[in-house]
Amino acid sequence: MRVVRPIETRDIPALLDLAENLGPGMTTLPADGAALAGKVERSVASFSGAIARADANYMLVLEDEDGALLGTSALYSHVGSPYGFFSYKRIRLVQRSQAVGASCDVEMLTLANDYTGTTEVGTLAVRPDAKGTGAGRLLARARYMLVAVRPDLFAPLLIGEMRGWQDENGRNPFWDAVGARFFNMDFATADKLSAMRGADFIAEMLPKHPIYIDLLPDSARDVIGKPHPASAPAMRMLCAEGFRYEGYVDVFDVGPQVHCERDQIATVRRSREGMPVPLSPNAAPGAGEHLVCTGDLSRFRVTLAPARSSGGDIAIGDEVARALGAERGEALRSSPARLELAA
Repeated sequence: MRVVRPIETRDIPALLDLAENLGPGMTTLPADGAALAGKVERSVASFSGAIARADANYMLVLEDEDGALLGTSALYSHVGSPYGFFSYKRIRLVQRSQAVGASCDVEMLTLANDYTGTTEVGTLAVRPDAKGTGAGRLLARARYMLVAVRPDLFAPLLIGEMRGWQDENGRNPFWDAVGARFFNMDFATADKLSAMRGADFIAEMLPKHPIYIDLLPDSARDVIGKPHPASAPAMRMLCAEGFRYEGYVDVFDVGPQVHCERDQIATVRRSREGMPVPLSPNAAPGAGEHLVCTGDLSRFRVTLAPARSSGGDIAIGDEVARALGAERGEALRSSPARLELAA
Protein backbone atom coordinates (compact mmCIF):
# COMPACT_ATOMS: atom_id res chain seq x y z
CA MET A 1 0.00 0.00 0.00
CA ARG A 2 1.48 3.33 -1.08
CA VAL A 3 1.47 6.13 1.49
CA VAL A 4 2.04 9.87 1.25
CA ARG A 5 3.69 11.39 4.32
CA PRO A 6 5.65 14.51 5.32
CA ILE A 7 9.25 14.49 4.16
CA GLU A 8 11.94 13.75 6.75
CA THR A 9 15.66 14.49 6.89
CA ARG A 10 16.40 10.83 6.18
CA ASP A 11 14.77 11.32 2.76
CA ILE A 12 17.39 13.81 1.52
CA PRO A 13 19.56 11.24 -0.36
CA ALA A 14 16.49 9.77 -2.09
CA LEU A 15 15.17 13.25 -2.87
CA LEU A 16 18.51 14.20 -4.44
CA ASP A 17 18.42 11.01 -6.50
CA LEU A 18 14.90 11.92 -7.66
CA ALA A 19 16.02 15.42 -8.65
CA GLU A 20 18.97 14.02 -10.59
CA ASN A 21 16.69 11.60 -12.43
CA LEU A 22 14.32 14.39 -13.44
CA GLY A 23 16.99 16.36 -15.26
CA PRO A 24 16.91 20.15 -15.82
CA GLY A 25 13.73 22.19 -15.98
CA MET A 26 12.25 21.80 -12.50
CA THR A 27 13.73 24.78 -10.73
CA THR A 28 11.93 24.14 -7.42
CA LEU A 29 13.64 20.75 -7.12
CA PRO A 30 17.29 21.42 -8.02
CA ALA A 31 19.82 18.60 -8.04
CA ASP A 32 21.74 20.38 -5.29
CA GLY A 33 22.18 18.63 -1.96
CA ALA A 34 22.51 21.79 0.12
CA ALA A 35 19.49 23.47 -1.47
CA LEU A 36 17.34 20.36 -1.02
CA ALA A 37 18.47 19.96 2.58
CA GLY A 38 17.33 23.52 3.28
CA LYS A 39 13.91 22.80 1.77
CA VAL A 40 13.54 19.61 3.80
CA GLU A 41 14.56 21.29 7.04
CA ARG A 42 12.01 24.05 6.45
CA SER A 43 9.29 21.49 5.79
CA VAL A 44 10.13 19.55 8.95
CA ALA A 45 9.96 22.78 10.95
CA SER A 46 6.65 23.67 9.29
CA PHE A 47 4.99 20.37 10.17
CA SER A 48 6.21 20.66 13.76
CA GLY A 49 4.82 24.18 14.06
CA ALA A 50 8.26 25.67 14.69
CA ILE A 51 8.10 28.24 11.89
CA ALA A 52 5.89 31.23 11.09
CA ARG A 53 3.10 30.63 8.58
CA ALA A 54 4.56 33.18 6.16
CA ASP A 55 7.71 31.06 5.92
CA ALA A 56 6.11 27.61 6.04
CA ASN A 57 6.55 25.07 3.24
CA TYR A 58 5.04 21.60 3.41
CA MET A 59 6.79 18.89 1.41
CA LEU A 60 5.21 15.46 0.99
CA VAL A 61 6.71 12.24 -0.34
CA LEU A 62 5.15 9.07 -1.69
CA GLU A 63 6.67 5.79 -0.64
CA ASP A 64 5.82 2.30 -1.86
CA GLU A 65 5.29 -0.88 0.16
CA ASP A 66 9.06 -1.31 0.53
CA GLY A 67 9.63 2.26 1.70
CA ALA A 68 11.17 3.46 -1.58
CA LEU A 69 10.55 7.12 -2.40
CA LEU A 70 8.51 7.44 -5.62
CA GLY A 71 7.93 11.17 -5.77
CA THR A 72 7.22 14.43 -4.02
CA SER A 73 4.84 17.39 -3.97
CA ALA A 74 4.63 20.56 -1.92
CA LEU A 75 2.56 23.43 -0.62
CA TYR A 76 4.11 26.89 -0.17
CA SER A 77 1.78 28.56 2.28
CA HIS A 78 2.53 32.24 1.68
CA VAL A 79 4.33 33.17 -1.55
CA GLY A 80 5.88 36.50 -2.44
CA SER A 81 7.39 37.66 0.82
CA PRO A 82 9.04 40.16 1.03
CA TYR A 83 9.38 41.39 -2.58
CA GLY A 84 6.07 40.24 -4.05
CA PHE A 85 5.03 37.39 -6.30
CA PHE A 86 5.29 38.58 -9.90
CA SER A 87 3.11 37.66 -12.84
CA TYR A 88 2.16 39.10 -16.17
CA LYS A 89 -1.58 39.58 -16.63
CA ARG A 90 -2.98 39.50 -20.14
CA ILE A 91 -5.41 42.39 -20.57
CA ARG A 92 -7.36 43.89 -23.44
CA LEU A 93 -7.34 47.57 -24.42
CA VAL A 94 -9.90 49.02 -26.85
CA GLN A 95 -9.29 52.53 -28.15
CA ARG A 96 -11.37 54.57 -30.56
CA SER A 97 -10.89 57.88 -32.30
CA GLN A 98 -14.17 59.61 -33.15
CA ALA A 99 -12.30 62.23 -35.17
CA VAL A 100 -11.13 59.75 -37.80
CA GLY A 101 -13.59 56.94 -37.15
CA ALA A 102 -10.89 54.41 -36.34
CA SER A 103 -10.61 51.89 -33.52
CA CYS A 104 -7.81 49.77 -32.10
CA ASP A 105 -8.27 46.54 -30.13
CA VAL A 106 -4.99 45.31 -28.64
CA GLU A 107 -3.76 43.01 -25.89
CA MET A 108 -1.02 43.76 -23.41
CA LEU A 109 0.94 42.03 -20.69
CA THR A 110 1.05 44.10 -17.53
CA LEU A 111 3.13 43.35 -14.44
CA ALA A 112 0.99 42.20 -11.50
CA ASN A 113 1.41 41.19 -7.86
CA ASP A 114 -2.13 39.86 -7.48
CA TYR A 115 -0.96 36.45 -6.23
CA THR A 116 1.25 37.81 -3.45
CA GLY A 117 0.29 36.13 -0.17
CA THR A 118 -1.50 33.20 -1.78
CA THR A 119 -0.65 29.53 -1.23
CA GLU A 120 1.12 27.79 -4.09
CA VAL A 121 0.83 24.11 -4.96
CA GLY A 122 4.00 22.95 -6.65
CA THR A 123 7.02 20.67 -6.93
CA LEU A 124 4.96 17.75 -8.21
CA ALA A 125 7.49 15.18 -9.39
CA VAL A 126 7.62 11.39 -9.67
CA ARG A 127 10.38 9.02 -10.64
CA PRO A 128 10.39 8.23 -14.37
CA ASP A 129 9.60 4.56 -13.69
CA ALA A 130 6.56 5.56 -11.57
CA LYS A 131 4.87 7.66 -14.25
CA GLY A 132 1.55 6.29 -15.43
CA THR A 133 0.96 4.41 -12.16
CA GLY A 134 -1.25 7.01 -10.48
CA ALA A 135 1.63 8.21 -8.31
CA GLY A 136 1.44 11.79 -9.57
CA ARG A 137 -2.32 12.02 -9.03
CA LEU A 138 -2.03 10.64 -5.49
CA LEU A 139 0.73 13.10 -4.62
CA ALA A 140 -1.21 16.00 -6.11
CA ARG A 141 -4.43 15.23 -4.28
CA ALA A 142 -2.68 14.47 -1.00
CA ARG A 143 -1.83 18.19 -0.86
CA TYR A 144 -5.53 19.05 -0.91
CA MET A 145 -6.21 16.60 1.91
CA LEU A 146 -3.62 18.48 3.96
CA VAL A 147 -5.45 21.72 3.14
CA ALA A 148 -8.74 20.09 4.21
CA VAL A 149 -7.22 18.95 7.52
CA ARG A 150 -5.70 22.36 8.38
CA PRO A 151 -7.26 25.12 6.26
CA ASP A 152 -6.08 27.70 8.77
CA LEU A 153 -2.49 27.17 7.62
CA PHE A 154 -3.20 28.17 4.04
CA ALA A 155 -4.42 31.26 2.21
CA PRO A 156 -8.01 31.62 0.95
CA LEU A 157 -6.68 31.39 -2.63
CA LEU A 158 -4.38 28.66 -3.98
CA ILE A 159 -2.38 28.98 -7.19
CA GLY A 160 -0.40 26.67 -9.43
CA GLU A 161 2.33 27.55 -11.94
CA MET A 162 2.87 25.54 -15.08
CA ARG A 163 6.26 25.33 -16.75
CA GLY A 164 6.14 27.30 -20.00
CA TRP A 165 6.74 25.95 -23.48
CA GLN A 166 10.31 25.33 -24.64
CA ASP A 167 11.73 23.95 -27.86
CA GLU A 168 13.89 20.84 -28.11
CA ASN A 169 16.96 22.92 -27.22
CA GLY A 170 15.39 24.35 -24.06
CA ARG A 171 14.85 27.80 -25.57
CA ASN A 172 11.79 29.90 -24.80
CA PRO A 173 10.75 32.34 -27.55
CA PHE A 174 9.24 34.86 -25.13
CA TRP A 175 12.43 35.00 -23.10
CA ASP A 176 14.46 35.53 -26.27
CA ALA A 177 12.15 38.39 -27.31
CA VAL A 178 11.69 40.11 -23.93
CA GLY A 179 13.55 38.76 -20.90
CA ALA A 180 16.94 38.45 -22.55
CA ARG A 181 16.87 42.19 -23.30
CA PHE A 182 16.70 43.07 -19.60
CA PHE A 183 18.72 40.31 -17.91
CA ASN A 184 22.32 39.64 -18.76
CA MET A 185 21.85 35.88 -18.43
CA ASP A 186 20.23 32.99 -20.25
CA PHE A 187 16.70 31.75 -19.52
CA ALA A 188 17.73 28.72 -17.45
CA THR A 189 19.97 30.81 -15.18
CA ALA A 190 17.34 33.50 -14.58
CA ASP A 191 14.63 30.94 -13.85
CA LYS A 192 16.85 29.04 -11.42
CA LEU A 193 17.86 32.23 -9.62
CA SER A 194 14.22 33.15 -9.16
CA ALA A 195 13.42 29.77 -7.64
CA MET A 196 16.50 29.61 -5.44
CA ARG A 197 16.85 33.12 -4.05
CA GLY A 198 13.55 34.91 -4.54
CA ALA A 199 12.15 37.64 -6.70
CA ASP A 200 14.06 40.72 -5.58
CA PHE A 201 16.06 40.92 -8.81
CA ILE A 202 12.86 40.53 -10.85
CA ALA A 203 11.42 43.61 -9.21
CA GLU A 204 14.59 45.54 -9.93
CA MET A 205 15.09 44.59 -13.58
CA LEU A 206 11.81 43.68 -15.27
CA PRO A 207 10.20 46.39 -17.41
CA LYS A 208 7.51 48.19 -15.42
CA HIS A 209 5.44 49.33 -18.40
CA PRO A 210 2.94 47.11 -20.26
CA ILE A 211 4.21 44.99 -23.14
CA TYR A 212 2.09 45.24 -26.28
CA ILE A 213 1.61 41.68 -27.48
CA ASP A 214 1.16 42.76 -31.11
CA LEU A 215 4.71 44.14 -31.10
CA LEU A 216 6.19 40.75 -30.26
CA PRO A 217 7.33 38.24 -32.89
CA ASP A 218 4.85 35.49 -33.75
CA SER A 219 6.94 32.85 -31.98
CA ALA A 220 6.77 34.78 -28.68
CA ARG A 221 3.03 35.52 -28.97
CA ASP A 222 2.22 31.89 -29.69
CA VAL A 223 3.63 30.57 -26.39
CA ILE A 224 1.88 33.02 -24.01
CA GLY A 225 -0.13 30.81 -21.63
CA LYS A 226 1.07 27.61 -23.33
CA PRO A 227 2.31 24.90 -20.91
CA HIS A 228 5.31 22.70 -21.56
CA PRO A 229 4.20 19.27 -22.82
CA ALA A 230 5.59 17.73 -19.62
CA SER A 231 3.36 20.05 -17.55
CA ALA A 232 0.15 19.48 -19.50
CA PRO A 233 -0.96 16.45 -17.37
CA ALA A 234 -0.44 18.44 -14.16
CA MET A 235 -2.51 21.30 -15.55
CA ARG A 236 -5.33 18.91 -16.45
CA MET A 237 -5.33 17.60 -12.86
CA LEU A 238 -5.47 21.16 -11.52
CA CYS A 239 -8.37 22.04 -13.79
CA ALA A 240 -10.20 18.89 -12.67
CA GLU A 241 -9.90 20.17 -9.09
CA GLY A 242 -11.46 23.50 -10.04
CA PHE A 243 -8.39 25.60 -10.80
CA ARG A 244 -8.88 28.04 -13.69
CA TYR A 245 -6.71 30.09 -16.01
CA GLU A 246 -7.60 33.77 -16.18
CA GLY A 247 -4.74 35.28 -18.14
CA TYR A 248 -1.92 35.25 -15.57
CA VAL A 249 1.44 33.94 -16.81
CA ASP A 250 4.97 33.51 -15.51
CA VAL A 251 7.28 36.49 -16.12
CA PHE A 252 10.08 34.31 -17.49
CA ASP A 253 8.52 31.69 -19.74
CA VAL A 254 4.86 32.91 -19.84
CA GLY A 255 3.63 29.51 -18.67
CA PRO A 256 0.04 29.64 -17.39
CA GLN A 257 -0.73 30.37 -13.75
CA VAL A 258 -4.04 29.00 -12.45
CA HIS A 259 -5.96 29.57 -9.23
CA CYS A 260 -8.85 28.28 -7.13
CA GLU A 261 -10.48 29.35 -3.88
CA ARG A 262 -9.24 27.09 -1.08
CA ASP A 263 -12.67 25.83 0.00
CA GLN A 264 -13.81 25.21 -3.58
CA ILE A 265 -11.06 22.74 -4.48
CA ALA A 266 -12.91 19.54 -5.38
CA THR A 267 -10.98 17.24 -3.05
CA VAL A 268 -11.30 19.69 -0.15
CA ARG A 269 -15.00 20.22 -0.78
CA ARG A 270 -15.78 16.49 -0.92
CA SER A 271 -13.81 15.49 2.16
CA ARG A 272 -15.40 14.70 5.51
CA GLU A 273 -13.99 14.24 9.00
CA GLY A 274 -14.99 11.30 11.15
CA MET A 275 -13.82 8.82 13.74
CA PRO A 276 -12.12 5.69 12.33
CA VAL A 277 -13.92 2.42 13.03
CA PRO A 278 -13.17 -1.14 11.88
CA LEU A 279 -14.29 -2.01 8.36
CA SER A 280 -16.12 -5.30 8.43
CA PRO A 281 -14.48 -7.94 6.22
CA ASN A 282 -17.88 -8.69 4.76
CA ALA A 283 -18.33 -5.02 3.87
CA ALA A 284 -14.90 -4.57 2.31
CA PRO A 285 -15.85 -5.72 -1.21
CA GLY A 286 -18.56 -3.10 -1.32
CA ALA A 287 -16.37 -0.29 -0.06
CA GLY A 288 -14.98 1.80 -2.89
CA GLU A 289 -11.46 3.22 -2.89
CA HIS A 290 -11.15 6.66 -1.38
CA LEU A 291 -8.44 8.98 -0.19
CA VAL A 292 -8.09 8.51 3.55
CA CYS A 293 -5.84 10.59 5.78
CA THR A 294 -5.11 11.17 9.42
CA GLY A 295 -6.61 14.28 10.97
CA ASP A 296 -3.48 15.11 12.94
CA LEU A 297 -0.83 17.36 11.34
CA SER A 298 1.97 15.94 13.47
CA ARG A 299 1.48 12.44 11.97
CA PHE A 300 -0.15 13.29 8.66
CA ARG A 301 -0.53 10.33 6.27
CA VAL A 302 -2.60 9.79 3.11
CA THR A 303 -3.40 6.61 1.23
CA LEU A 304 -5.90 5.41 -1.37
CA ALA A 305 -7.78 2.40 -0.04
CA PRO A 306 -11.19 0.77 0.53
CA ALA A 307 -13.16 2.84 3.02
CA ARG A 308 -16.73 3.75 3.83
CA SER A 309 -18.43 6.72 5.43
CA SER A 310 -21.33 6.05 7.77
CA GLY A 311 -22.74 8.90 9.81
CA GLY A 312 -19.84 10.44 11.65
CA ASP A 313 -17.62 7.35 11.29
CA ILE A 314 -15.06 6.33 8.69
CA ALA A 315 -14.77 2.58 8.31
CA ILE A 316 -11.27 1.37 7.38
CA GLY A 317 -9.46 -1.95 7.56
CA ASP A 318 -6.55 -2.72 9.84
CA GLU A 319 -4.11 -2.64 6.91
CA VAL A 320 -5.20 0.90 6.12
CA ALA A 321 -4.94 1.89 9.78
CA ARG A 322 -1.40 0.53 9.92
CA ALA A 323 -0.50 2.39 6.72
CA LEU A 324 -1.75 5.58 8.35
CA GLY A 325 0.49 5.08 11.34
CA ALA A 326 -1.36 2.87 13.82
CA GLU A 327 0.70 -0.07 15.01
CA ARG A 328 -2.26 -2.42 15.46
CA GLY A 329 -5.04 -0.31 14.02
CA GLU A 330 -6.30 0.70 17.47
CA ALA A 331 -4.18 3.78 18.18
CA LEU A 332 -5.45 5.58 15.10
CA ARG A 333 -9.05 5.19 16.16
CA SER A 334 -8.56 7.48 19.13
CA SER A 335 -8.24 10.55 16.85
CA PRO A 336 -10.20 11.83 13.84
CA ALA A 337 -9.44 10.87 10.26
CA ARG A 338 -10.61 12.39 7.00
CA LEU A 339 -12.19 10.69 4.02
CA GLU A 340 -12.44 12.04 0.47
CA LEU A 341 -15.83 10.81 -0.67
CA ALA A 342 -15.19 10.54 -4.41
CA ALA A 343 -12.01 8.81 -5.55
